[in-house]
Amino acid sequence: MPGAHYHALWTWDTYFTGMALPDDYFDHEVGSLRNLLAHTSEGGRPPSRIDPDGAADYQHAAQPIHAAWSLSILDRSGDTELLRELWPTLVRLRAWWDESTMSRRGLHTWVRGSGTGIDNDPAIYGRSGDTVALVDVNCFHVRELTAMAVLSTRLGIGEPGPWQERADALRAAINTYMWDDQRGTYFHLDLAPHTWQTFQQLTWELPLLTQTWANLFPLWTGVADQRRADRLVTEHVLDPYRFRSRFGLRSTPADQRFYNNVAMANPSNWQGPVWALPTALTAYGLARFGYRSEALSLAKDLRDTFTRDLAATGAVHEYYDADTGTPLAHPHFVSWNLLITRLADDLVASHDPTALC
Repeated sequence: MPGAHYHALWTWDTYFTGMALPDDYFDHEVGSLRNLLAHTSEGGRPPSRIDPDGAADYQHAAQPIHAAWSLSILDRSGDTELLRELWPTLVRLRAWWDESTMSRRGLHTWVRGSGTGIDNDPAIYGRSGDTVALVDVNCFHVRELTAMAVLSTRLGIGEPGPWQERADALRAAINTYMWDDQRGTYFHLDLAPHTWQTFQQLTWELPLLTQTWANLFPLWTGVADQRRADRLVTEHVLDPYRFRSRFGLRSTPADQRFYNNVAMANPSNWQGPVWALPTALTAYGLARFGYRSEALSLAKDLRDTFTRDLAATGAVHEYYDADTGTPLAHPHFVSWNLLITRLADDLVASHDPTALC
Protein backbone atom coordinates (compact mmCIF):
# COMPACT_ATOMS: atom_id res chain seq x y z
CA MET A 1 0.00 0.00 0.00
CA PRO A 2 1.29 3.49 -0.73
CA GLY A 3 1.65 6.17 1.86
CA ALA A 4 3.72 6.81 5.00
CA HIS A 5 6.34 4.08 5.40
CA TYR A 6 4.17 1.18 4.18
CA HIS A 7 5.08 -0.21 0.77
CA ALA A 8 3.98 -3.85 0.92
CA LEU A 9 0.70 -5.41 -0.20
CA TRP A 10 -1.01 -6.05 3.15
CA THR A 11 -4.14 -8.17 2.98
CA TRP A 12 -6.82 -6.36 4.96
CA ASP A 13 -5.39 -2.90 4.24
CA THR A 14 -5.70 -3.63 0.52
CA TYR A 15 -9.19 -5.08 0.78
CA PHE A 16 -10.65 -2.14 2.68
CA THR A 17 -8.79 0.39 0.53
CA GLY A 18 -10.31 -1.28 -2.51
CA MET A 19 -13.76 -0.78 -1.02
CA ALA A 20 -13.05 2.96 -0.93
CA LEU A 21 -11.59 3.44 -4.40
CA PRO A 22 -13.60 4.46 -7.47
CA ASP A 23 -14.03 2.04 -10.36
CA ASP A 24 -11.08 3.63 -12.18
CA TYR A 25 -8.84 1.60 -9.86
CA PHE A 26 -10.80 -1.65 -9.99
CA ASP A 27 -8.09 -3.47 -11.97
CA HIS A 28 -5.66 -2.79 -9.13
CA GLU A 29 -8.07 -4.32 -6.63
CA VAL A 30 -8.49 -7.44 -8.77
CA GLY A 31 -4.75 -7.71 -9.32
CA SER A 32 -4.06 -7.38 -5.61
CA LEU A 33 -6.38 -10.24 -4.72
CA ARG A 34 -4.99 -12.45 -7.48
CA ASN A 35 -1.47 -11.70 -6.31
CA LEU A 36 -2.24 -12.64 -2.70
CA LEU A 37 -4.09 -15.81 -3.67
CA ALA A 38 -1.29 -16.84 -6.04
CA HIS A 39 1.09 -16.78 -3.07
CA THR A 40 -1.05 -19.05 -0.90
CA SER A 41 1.20 -21.83 0.35
CA GLU A 42 0.76 -25.41 -0.87
CA GLY A 43 -0.78 -26.20 2.50
CA GLY A 44 -3.28 -23.36 2.12
CA ARG A 45 -1.81 -20.74 4.46
CA PRO A 46 -2.40 -17.20 3.19
CA PRO A 47 0.49 -14.72 3.28
CA SER A 48 -0.06 -11.65 5.40
CA ARG A 49 1.66 -9.47 2.83
CA ILE A 50 3.72 -9.39 -0.34
CA ASP A 51 6.78 -7.15 -0.29
CA PRO A 52 7.81 -4.86 -3.17
CA ASP A 53 10.40 -7.43 -4.31
CA GLY A 54 7.61 -9.99 -4.74
CA ALA A 55 8.46 -12.05 -1.66
CA ALA A 56 5.50 -13.31 0.35
CA ASP A 57 5.55 -13.10 4.14
CA TYR A 58 4.02 -15.95 6.13
CA GLN A 59 5.21 -14.90 9.60
CA HIS A 60 1.72 -13.61 10.27
CA ALA A 61 -1.44 -15.09 8.85
CA ALA A 62 -3.73 -12.93 6.77
CA GLN A 63 -7.19 -12.13 8.01
CA PRO A 64 -9.86 -14.48 6.59
CA ILE A 65 -11.34 -12.10 4.03
CA HIS A 66 -10.52 -13.64 0.64
CA ALA A 67 -13.94 -15.13 -0.16
CA ALA A 68 -15.76 -11.91 0.77
CA TRP A 69 -13.26 -10.00 -1.35
CA SER A 70 -13.82 -12.39 -4.26
CA LEU A 71 -17.58 -11.96 -3.98
CA SER A 72 -17.18 -8.18 -4.08
CA ILE A 73 -15.19 -8.50 -7.29
CA LEU A 74 -17.85 -10.76 -8.81
CA ASP A 75 -20.56 -8.26 -7.85
CA ARG A 76 -18.70 -5.40 -9.49
CA SER A 77 -17.40 -7.18 -12.59
CA GLY A 78 -19.69 -10.12 -13.25
CA ASP A 79 -16.55 -12.03 -14.25
CA THR A 80 -17.54 -15.60 -13.45
CA GLU A 81 -14.57 -16.97 -15.42
CA LEU A 82 -12.13 -15.23 -13.08
CA LEU A 83 -13.96 -16.43 -10.00
CA ARG A 84 -14.00 -20.01 -11.27
CA GLU A 85 -10.24 -19.71 -11.60
CA LEU A 86 -9.92 -18.49 -8.00
CA TRP A 87 -12.39 -20.96 -6.46
CA PRO A 88 -9.96 -23.88 -5.86
CA THR A 89 -7.63 -21.59 -3.91
CA LEU A 90 -10.52 -20.28 -1.82
CA VAL A 91 -11.48 -23.86 -0.97
CA ARG A 92 -7.86 -24.63 -0.06
CA LEU A 93 -7.79 -21.60 2.22
CA ARG A 94 -10.93 -22.77 4.02
CA ALA A 95 -9.40 -26.21 4.52
CA TRP A 96 -6.29 -24.63 6.06
CA TRP A 97 -8.34 -22.52 8.47
CA ASP A 98 -10.38 -25.53 9.51
CA GLU A 99 -7.37 -27.78 10.01
CA SER A 100 -5.23 -25.15 11.75
CA THR A 101 -7.67 -23.18 13.89
CA MET A 102 -10.92 -25.07 14.52
CA SER A 103 -11.41 -25.56 18.26
CA ARG A 104 -14.07 -26.31 20.83
CA ARG A 105 -17.67 -25.08 20.52
CA GLY A 106 -17.24 -24.82 16.77
CA LEU A 107 -15.18 -21.63 17.19
CA HIS A 108 -11.92 -20.71 15.49
CA THR A 109 -8.84 -19.76 17.46
CA TRP A 110 -6.15 -17.55 15.97
CA VAL A 111 -2.60 -18.54 14.99
CA ARG A 112 0.41 -18.94 17.26
CA GLY A 113 2.93 -16.10 17.06
CA SER A 114 0.84 -13.99 14.72
CA GLY A 115 -0.98 -10.70 15.01
CA THR A 116 -4.46 -10.22 13.58
CA GLY A 117 -3.95 -6.69 12.29
CA ILE A 118 -5.17 -5.25 15.60
CA ASP A 119 -1.53 -5.46 16.56
CA ASN A 120 -1.53 -5.02 20.32
CA ASP A 121 -4.92 -6.42 21.28
CA PRO A 122 -4.15 -7.74 24.79
CA ALA A 123 -6.22 -10.85 24.09
CA ILE A 124 -3.35 -12.20 21.98
CA TYR A 125 -0.43 -9.75 22.17
CA GLY A 126 2.20 -11.49 24.27
CA ARG A 127 -0.04 -14.54 24.51
CA SER A 128 -0.44 -17.69 22.45
CA GLY A 129 -3.01 -16.83 19.81
CA ASP A 130 -3.73 -20.45 18.99
CA THR A 131 -5.58 -20.85 22.30
CA VAL A 132 -7.79 -17.76 21.92
CA ALA A 133 -11.09 -17.52 20.05
CA LEU A 134 -11.41 -13.90 18.97
CA VAL A 135 -14.73 -12.19 18.34
CA ASP A 136 -13.45 -10.30 15.31
CA VAL A 137 -11.81 -13.31 13.69
CA ASN A 138 -14.85 -15.53 14.16
CA CYS A 139 -17.06 -12.83 12.65
CA PHE A 140 -14.69 -12.71 9.67
CA HIS A 141 -15.15 -16.48 9.34
CA VAL A 142 -18.95 -16.09 9.31
CA ARG A 143 -18.57 -13.66 6.41
CA GLU A 144 -16.20 -16.02 4.61
CA LEU A 145 -18.47 -19.04 4.93
CA THR A 146 -21.46 -16.97 3.82
CA ALA A 147 -19.49 -15.66 0.84
CA MET A 148 -18.49 -19.22 -0.10
CA ALA A 149 -22.16 -20.21 -0.12
CA VAL A 150 -23.08 -17.28 -2.36
CA LEU A 151 -20.14 -17.92 -4.70
CA SER A 152 -21.03 -21.60 -4.91
CA THR A 153 -24.57 -20.69 -5.94
CA ARG A 154 -23.65 -18.02 -8.45
CA LEU A 155 -20.82 -19.99 -10.03
CA GLY A 156 -22.72 -23.27 -10.03
CA ILE A 157 -19.85 -25.03 -8.27
CA GLY A 158 -20.46 -27.58 -5.55
CA GLU A 159 -23.24 -27.37 -3.00
CA PRO A 160 -23.88 -24.02 -1.27
CA GLY A 161 -25.91 -25.58 1.54
CA PRO A 162 -23.01 -26.90 3.66
CA TRP A 163 -21.21 -23.55 3.49
CA GLN A 164 -24.31 -21.69 4.68
CA GLU A 165 -25.02 -24.26 7.37
CA ARG A 166 -21.52 -23.76 8.74
CA ALA A 167 -21.93 -19.97 8.65
CA ASP A 168 -25.20 -20.24 10.57
CA ALA A 169 -23.68 -22.62 13.11
CA LEU A 170 -20.72 -20.31 13.71
CA ARG A 171 -23.01 -17.30 14.10
CA ALA A 172 -24.98 -19.24 16.71
CA ALA A 173 -21.79 -20.25 18.52
CA ILE A 174 -20.61 -16.64 18.72
CA ASN A 175 -23.94 -15.53 20.17
CA THR A 176 -24.08 -18.48 22.56
CA TYR A 177 -20.56 -18.61 23.94
CA MET A 178 -19.06 -15.15 23.34
CA TRP A 179 -22.02 -12.99 24.33
CA ASP A 180 -22.15 -11.86 27.98
CA ASP A 181 -25.71 -10.87 28.81
CA GLN A 182 -24.74 -9.35 32.14
CA ARG A 183 -22.28 -6.91 30.56
CA GLY A 184 -24.08 -6.48 27.25
CA THR A 185 -21.10 -7.23 25.04
CA TYR A 186 -19.10 -9.97 23.37
CA PHE A 187 -15.82 -11.28 24.78
CA HIS A 188 -12.95 -13.28 23.36
CA LEU A 189 -12.59 -16.75 24.89
CA ASP A 190 -9.63 -18.62 26.33
CA LEU A 191 -9.77 -22.05 24.68
CA ALA A 192 -6.53 -23.44 26.08
CA PRO A 193 -6.62 -27.24 26.33
CA HIS A 194 -8.27 -28.60 29.45
CA THR A 195 -5.58 -30.08 31.68
CA TRP A 196 -7.51 -31.92 34.37
CA GLN A 197 -10.93 -32.54 35.85
CA THR A 198 -12.55 -35.06 38.16
CA PHE A 199 -16.24 -35.94 38.06
CA GLN A 200 -17.67 -32.57 37.01
CA GLN A 201 -17.77 -32.03 33.27
CA LEU A 202 -16.51 -28.70 31.94
CA THR A 203 -19.51 -27.00 30.36
CA TRP A 204 -18.16 -23.44 30.27
CA GLU A 205 -15.42 -21.38 28.63
CA LEU A 206 -13.50 -18.53 30.23
CA PRO A 207 -14.00 -15.07 28.71
CA LEU A 208 -11.11 -12.64 28.37
CA LEU A 209 -12.52 -9.44 29.81
CA THR A 210 -10.27 -7.10 27.84
CA GLN A 211 -12.11 -5.05 25.23
CA THR A 212 -11.12 -3.32 22.03
CA TRP A 213 -13.12 -2.47 18.92
CA ALA A 214 -12.67 -6.15 17.96
CA ASN A 215 -15.51 -6.90 20.39
CA LEU A 216 -17.83 -4.75 18.25
CA PHE A 217 -17.47 -6.78 15.05
CA PRO A 218 -20.92 -8.41 15.43
CA LEU A 219 -22.40 -4.99 14.57
CA TRP A 220 -20.62 -4.51 11.26
CA THR A 221 -20.88 -8.17 10.24
CA GLY A 222 -24.52 -8.58 11.27
CA VAL A 223 -23.69 -11.51 13.55
CA ALA A 224 -25.59 -9.81 16.38
CA ASP A 225 -29.38 -9.81 16.52
CA GLN A 226 -31.26 -6.58 17.19
CA ARG A 227 -31.44 -7.08 20.96
CA ARG A 228 -27.72 -7.64 21.31
CA ALA A 229 -26.95 -4.85 18.86
CA ASP A 230 -29.07 -2.39 20.85
CA ARG A 231 -27.09 -3.15 23.99
CA LEU A 232 -23.74 -2.91 22.22
CA VAL A 233 -24.69 0.46 20.78
CA THR A 234 -26.33 2.10 23.80
CA GLU A 235 -24.11 0.70 26.54
CA HIS A 236 -20.75 0.74 24.75
CA VAL A 237 -20.41 2.39 21.34
CA LEU A 238 -22.18 5.66 22.16
CA ASP A 239 -20.86 5.99 25.71
CA PRO A 240 -18.37 8.92 25.77
CA TYR A 241 -16.56 7.26 28.66
CA ARG A 242 -16.08 4.11 26.60
CA PHE A 243 -15.80 4.00 22.79
CA ARG A 244 -17.30 7.29 21.61
CA SER A 245 -14.73 10.04 21.23
CA ARG A 246 -15.32 13.56 19.93
CA PHE A 247 -12.91 12.67 17.11
CA GLY A 248 -14.24 9.29 16.01
CA LEU A 249 -14.33 5.85 17.62
CA ARG A 250 -11.77 4.88 20.22
CA SER A 251 -10.01 1.66 19.27
CA THR A 252 -10.22 0.67 22.96
CA PRO A 253 -12.74 1.92 25.54
CA ALA A 254 -11.41 4.71 27.75
CA ASP A 255 -12.25 2.80 30.92
CA GLN A 256 -9.95 -0.14 30.14
CA ARG A 257 -6.90 -0.36 32.39
CA PHE A 258 -4.54 -0.57 29.42
CA TYR A 259 -6.12 2.39 27.56
CA ASN A 260 -3.50 4.79 26.18
CA ASN A 261 -2.79 7.11 23.26
CA VAL A 262 0.93 6.50 22.85
CA ALA A 263 2.37 6.87 19.36
CA MET A 264 4.13 3.64 18.42
CA ALA A 265 4.85 1.27 15.56
CA ASN A 266 5.47 -2.47 15.48
CA PRO A 267 3.05 -2.81 17.10
CA SER A 268 0.81 -0.02 15.92
CA ASN A 269 -1.34 1.21 18.77
CA TRP A 270 -4.94 -0.01 18.89
CA GLN A 271 -5.26 0.48 22.65
CA GLY A 272 -7.04 3.81 22.45
CA PRO A 273 -6.31 6.01 19.43
CA VAL A 274 -8.92 6.84 16.80
CA TRP A 275 -8.39 5.03 13.51
CA ALA A 276 -10.40 5.36 10.31
CA LEU A 277 -11.16 1.65 9.96
CA PRO A 278 -12.82 1.03 13.35
CA THR A 279 -14.78 4.25 12.96
CA ALA A 280 -15.99 3.45 9.44
CA LEU A 281 -16.90 -0.19 10.06
CA THR A 282 -18.69 0.66 13.29
CA ALA A 283 -20.60 3.42 11.48
CA TYR A 284 -21.74 0.90 8.87
CA GLY A 285 -22.74 -1.39 11.73
CA LEU A 286 -24.72 1.36 13.45
CA ALA A 287 -26.63 2.05 10.26
CA ARG A 288 -27.30 -1.66 9.74
CA PHE A 289 -29.18 -1.80 13.05
CA GLY A 290 -31.14 1.42 12.65
CA TYR A 291 -28.81 4.00 14.20
CA ARG A 292 -28.25 6.06 11.06
CA SER A 293 -28.13 9.49 12.68
CA GLU A 294 -25.58 8.24 15.21
CA ALA A 295 -23.57 6.71 12.37
CA LEU A 296 -23.59 10.00 10.46
CA SER A 297 -22.48 11.89 13.55
CA LEU A 298 -19.58 9.47 13.99
CA ALA A 299 -18.61 9.85 10.34
CA LYS A 300 -18.73 13.65 10.62
CA ASP A 301 -16.45 13.66 13.65
CA LEU A 302 -13.87 11.53 11.82
CA ARG A 303 -14.10 13.73 8.72
CA ASP A 304 -13.56 16.83 10.85
CA THR A 305 -10.52 15.20 12.47
CA PHE A 306 -9.02 14.59 9.03
CA THR A 307 -9.93 18.08 7.83
CA ARG A 308 -8.19 19.75 10.77
CA ASP A 309 -5.13 17.59 10.22
CA LEU A 310 -4.96 18.47 6.53
CA ALA A 311 -5.30 22.17 7.30
CA ALA A 312 -2.60 22.08 9.98
CA THR A 313 -0.06 19.64 8.51
CA GLY A 314 -0.99 19.11 4.88
CA ALA A 315 -1.40 15.40 5.53
CA VAL A 316 -3.61 12.74 7.05
CA HIS A 317 -2.06 10.51 9.72
CA GLU A 318 -2.56 6.82 10.48
CA TYR A 319 -4.21 7.38 13.86
CA TYR A 320 -5.08 10.13 16.34
CA ASP A 321 -5.17 10.77 20.07
CA ALA A 322 -8.73 9.90 21.05
CA ASP A 323 -8.83 12.53 23.79
CA THR A 324 -7.31 15.52 21.96
CA GLY A 325 -7.52 14.70 18.24
CA THR A 326 -3.77 15.21 17.90
CA PRO A 327 -2.23 13.26 15.00
CA LEU A 328 0.08 10.59 16.36
CA ALA A 329 1.76 8.49 13.69
CA HIS A 330 2.74 8.19 10.04
CA PRO A 331 1.82 11.35 8.15
CA HIS A 332 0.73 10.93 4.52
CA PHE A 333 -0.89 7.61 5.41
CA VAL A 334 -2.97 6.39 2.45
CA SER A 335 -5.00 3.25 3.04
CA TRP A 336 -8.42 2.47 4.47
CA ASN A 337 -8.69 6.08 5.63
CA LEU A 338 -9.95 6.69 2.08
CA LEU A 339 -13.25 5.24 3.27
CA ILE A 340 -14.00 8.68 4.69
CA THR A 341 -14.45 9.96 1.12
CA ARG A 342 -17.61 7.88 0.74
CA LEU A 343 -18.74 7.06 4.27
CA ALA A 344 -21.38 9.77 4.76
CA ASP A 345 -22.87 9.25 1.30
CA ASP A 346 -23.02 5.50 1.92
CA LEU A 347 -24.82 5.99 5.21
CA VAL A 348 -27.40 8.34 3.68
CA ALA A 349 -28.00 5.84 0.87
CA SER A 350 -28.17 2.85 3.26
CA HIS A 351 -25.23 1.33 1.40
CA ASP A 352 -22.26 -0.60 2.77
CA PRO A 353 -19.59 -1.41 0.15
CA THR A 354 -18.36 -4.30 2.29
CA ALA A 355 -21.79 -5.96 2.56
CA LEU A 356 -22.18 -9.46 1.14
CA CYS A 357 -24.74 -9.26 -1.68
